[in-house]
Amino acid sequence: MKTSLLSIAGAITLCASLAAPTPSQAANFQVTVKRSSVTQCSLTGSILNIDPVTGNVSIDLDSDFGCYPQTVNSLVNNASLSVIGPTTIGGGTTGAGSVNLTLNTGLSGVTPGVTCVPDGVNASNALVTGDWSTPLCSGNCGTAATRTVDVQNPSPVLDGSIVFKAKCTYQDQSIANLSSTRTNILSNQPVTVQHGTAPVVNYCSSVTELATPNGLTDGGRQLSGLISGGTLSGTRDFHEYTNVFGFRPGVVNAGDPDNQGFGFPGNNPTSVWFKDIQKNKYVSMKFRAPSSAAFNNAFGSFLGQPVAAYTLFALAPCPGQFSTDSNFPIASGCQGIAKSANLGFRVLATPFGNQCQLVPGKTYYFNIIQANDFNSLTTPSCSASSCGVIFNLTGGGPS
Repeated sequence: MKTSLLSIAGAITLCASLAAPTPSQAANFQVTVKRSSVTQCSLTGSILNIDPVTGNVSIDLDSDFGCYPQTVNSLVNNASLSVIGPTTIGGGTTGAGSVNLTLNTGLSGVTPGVTCVPDGVNASNALVTGDWSTPLCSGNCGTAATRTVDVQNPSPVLDGSIVFKAKCTYQDQSIANLSSTRTNILSNQPVTVQHGTAPVVNYCSSVTELATPNGLTDGGRQLSGLISGGTLSGTRDFHEYTNVFGFRPGVVNAGDPDNQGFGFPGNNPTSVWFKDIQKNKYVSMKFRAPSSAAFNNAFGSFLGQPVAAYTLFALAPCPGQFSTDSNFPIASGCQGIAKSANLGFRVLATPFGNQCQLVPGKTYYFNIIQANDFNSLTTPSCSASSCGVIFNLTGGGPS
C-alpha cells in the first residue's frame, strides 16, 4: 500500500531538503508530502531513488502511516467480516445450508469512493451455490453490508469447512489515479458444512453391469421411436419413462431436492402404442417410484397387447434386464411375457408377497423386448424390421 500511493505520477508532490549521502553515510531524512499543494504529512525515509528513464521516485520508508487518507486507514485497521448466527450448517439429505455474513467496513458512515466486493473463499468439501460474487456495496459504502450465501457439501461422508474473503477499494474522488485496496478480509471463523445423506446406489446405467446380460449390449438399446395413442403421440425419446407415459401430479414431496425422473406411473395410461420396436433391439425407460405418501401401497398394472410378436417386459433396476439377476435381483412378479400379459406392481417400502415391489424413491427401468423367452433374448420374435406393442396402464395411485 505504501508503494501504491507514492509511485502514482501526479498524485502527490514530494518536497525535501537534503544532501545525497554516499552509501556509507546513508541516514534518515524527512520528506513532506503534498497533495494539490496542501501538505498532508511528513515521511521518514532512508533511501531515495529516481529512475533516470521514467523519472519515478521511490523511497524506502521507515514511517508513512499518517500519509494515507483517513478512509484508507479505517479500512486497513478496522474492516472485518463476521459470521452472524450458526457456524455449523448443512447436513440433511443434501448437505446444503446458508451462511449469514456481515462486512464491517470500519468507516464512520457512508463514504464516497469505497466499494467492497467478495473475493472468493477458502474451502474444503464445501461449494458456494448462492451469491458470493456481486458487490456487497458499491461506490458509497457505509458502516456495514450484509449477505446471505448458500453453500453445499458435495461429499456424502465428510464434513467440510468454508472461510469467506472480501476486499474493499477506496477511490479518491478528486484525483482519478489515487486509489488503494484493502485485501484479505477473512470471515472471523470457519463455517462447518455438514455432509448430506450418502446416496444409495440401487440401480445401474448399463446392461453390462448385470451378472448375466443374456447377450444384450448397450448398442442394442433403442433410444427413440414412434408412439401413438393417448396425449403424447409422435417420435419420443425412450431414455425417460415420462416422455412416453407422462407425469402423474402429486408424485414428488414438497421441497424434494431432486425431481428428475419422478412422475411414474404417468398421466397417459390408455392404449399407448409403441409402433416400431426394432428387431433385435430393446427399450429401457428410466423412472423413479413415487416417494409421496399419497402413493403408499398403491397398486397398478401394465397390460401388454402385442400386435404381431411375443413381447417380454419387466420393471427392473437395470436397463435391458428382463429377469432376476444376482447383481440386481427382482421378484418374478416384475416380469411379463406372451401376447397378452399383465404385470402388476405395488409401491411399498417392504415386500408384499410375490408382487412386483417398487420401493418409494428407488430408480427403475421399464424394459421392453420382442423375444420368445427370457433365455433367448437375442432371438427375435418379430419377423419384420420392427413390430408394435400396446400397453394399457391401470391404477398406480391418485390421479
